[in-house]
Formats: sequence, structure tokens, C-alpha cells
Amino acid sequence: KEKISPKLKVSKEGFVANAVIRLEGVFPVSSQEMHKEYVLDQINCEFAPHVMLVPAKSTVTVLNSEPFIHDVRAFDEQAKLLFNDAMPLKGQKLNKQFDRPGTFVVRCGIHKWMYAFVVVQDHPFYALSDENGNFRINGVPDGNYVLSVWHETLGEVKTEVSIKNKTVNVVY
Repeated sequence: KEKISPKLKVSKEGFVANAVIRLEGVFPVSSQEMHKEYVLDQINCEFAPHVMLVPAKSTVTVLNSEPFIHDVRAFDEQAKLLFNDAMPLKGQKLNKQFDRPGTFVVRCGIHKWMYAFVVVQDHPFYALSDENGNFRINGVPDGNYVLSVWHETLGEVKTEVSIKNKTVNVVY
């Protein structure tokens, strides 16, 4: 069957989904949702979600919800293969840990159109835009940071931001 590419989802108003928004800077040590369950499912010959955000050292459960084989491969930013596992059984699960921050691509070696991104951060100040381009980053300490917006098709832009008393000033 024909499939609609998940690469670029734009609302009628022109807002982009699946953009990763993250702050860069020095942050106090914090506890992230390390015990939250992160599941990357294979369903309808796609990975779901297409972009997943996880804290560093979290375990991602890769699930095969289909009655046929998938071959799950993950690569780092330098295209180094991190793992390659066949998943022939419906309901099969693999637990994989992403120890360091980065943007990792997960692909199926059998179905070439199947891929997803696992974006790993070592602090909790990041978010993923929804289908209307909305996002929220809570609890950011006052300070000066770099705001990075990354999208797999549109690339990355960065700008300086200053946060003071929960107010954000963006410098272009």
C-alpha cells in the first residue's frame, strides 16, 4: 500500500509537528522521568512515535506489534551502528538503553521506508512540537541559554534566550 511520509507534518495554518525544541546551557542536576516507560512500536509498517524524546540512560522498549519480521537497527550521528536485531514475532520486545545525549535514527533493515528518531537529552528542558506546532518546557531556571529547534527535514536553527522570572526574551 502507499504510505504517507512522516517526514514533514504541517498543519493547515503552517505549523510544524515533530520539531525538537531544546535548551543548551548549564543546568543544575535534576531528576528526569527515568522510570517512565518509553515504547517505540512497529505498527502498520511504521515506527510510532516517529520522533521520541528520552532522558539519557533511559531504556527504550522496541515493540513489534505486527505478525511479520522487522529488523531493527540504530545509528548514532556518525552513522555508527549501535545495534541490529531481528524481531520476527508479534509482541516481541527489545529493551535498549541510550546512554548519552544525541539524535539517533532507528531503521528497519527489511522495510526501507521505516525509520524513527530517538532524541536523548541529559537535562529535562526539551520538548516536541505537536500537530499545531505547540510545545511547553516547564521549570527552566533563570539564566541565559541557546534555544535550538531541530527538524529532520527543515534542519536546525538556534537563537539566544534569556529567562528571568518565567519570562522569555528571544534575541534574533
